[in-house]
Amino acid sequence: MLKRKDILLLLEWYDYRIHKGVSQMARKYGWQLNCPKNLMSVSTDSGWLKDWDGDGCIAMIQSDKTFNYLKDKDIPIVDLGLRDYDRPFSRMVSDNPKIAKLAAEHLREFGHKEIFALDHGNNTMFKERLNALKTFAESEGGKVTVLKSATEIQNDIIYELRDIAEERGHKLEELSIGFFAHNDSIAAELISLCLKHDLRVPENIAILGVDNDDLINSSLVLGLSSVDSDLEGLGSASAKLMHKLLDDPTLKEKAIIHRHPPKLVVSRRSTDCYAVRNPLVSNALHWIQNNFYKGIQATDVAEAMGVTQQGLQKAFVNNYIRSPGNEIRHQRIQAVAFLLSTTNAKLDTIAENCGYYSVNSLINSFRKQYNTTPGKYRIQQKAEKL
Repeated sequence: MLKRKDILLLLEWYDYRIHKGVSQMARKYGWQLNCPKNLMSVSTDSGWLKDWDGDGCIAMIQSDKTFNYLKDKDIPIVDLGLRDYDRPFSRMVSDNPKIAKLAAEHLREFGHKEIFALDHGNNTMFKERLNALKTFAESEGGKVTVLKSATEIQNDIIYELRDIAEERGHKLEELSIGFFAHNDSIAAELISLCLKHDLRVPENIAILGVDNDDLINSSLVLGLSSVDSDLEGLGSASAKLMHKLLDDPTLKEKAIIHRHPPKLVVSRRSTDCYAVRNPLVSNALHWIQNNFYKGIQATDVAEAMGVTQQGLQKAFVNNYIRSPGNEIRHQRIQAVAFLLSTTNAKLDTIAENCGYYSVNSLINSFRKQYNTTPGKYRIQQKAEKL
């Protein structure tokens, strides 16, 4: 009888979605998977790990003790973190630059040219996200302001934001700012802090998290917008990598970092407010958001708002990053991209549902925005998800 592979899933930062992703692949490969959750019980001196002698380990390594235990094991190891070691491990980690790109694009969608964030606090994952956020924001003419008061959520953050607002001649309650939180836990704490200080979310502070943690989101008084980093997919990808290492032991000492891409931004209430103080422009943007798929034009927006087209145009020039017409086209093409990457709908169906009068006009608009055809874009998106 063939011996089953005994695989250890050792998560010092535990997330059930990673566990679920690994478990699904473990069943496929016929592994015996062990995932001790009580780290006190896995002591190498007297706990569960003392006599463990398995075939491979998928780990989120946080402590020196765990590293020292694993480094002497002659087994393939897949690390889910970015900590530096003196032994090369194969790694499967979240694609933090792509996460940051999605975050920058989402906040800019709502008019936030400036994005606020906490310092990374020497956390390598946070550092990657923050540096990439700066790169993408600045490439679009925006900026990222890193708060100096803390690397965690506390009252000093609000005091610093108030000081920044005052230096710019406003009260914080008069501004609409975008805030990128390195993960959902930080975002949830920031929402609580805003409510404590009578700040409105998202009207004063629009907050975007990372990981799309449904347990955190279900406990909040308002929905948290979040970049879905696909932690379940990360778990599955790490198990697939382990399977390769078990098949070819020569690969185990190659310190290759594999990056698992995020899915998309799950938009909820915490960012659902355009960063404009002009009521006309704000109302017009929300109207466009709810009606772009009907084939509307800028004249329809002006009529719905009860103003002349020239008056609407002037208000947008003074208060927003795009003209009314460009905003309509932008929202349509974003909807097209979303449907291409998430459905198998035909182009004529997508055109009809996104406000285009013909497939040709959709293709021409898409090529102009993305420098590729809808068909090639769909193939590329599917390939990235494999």
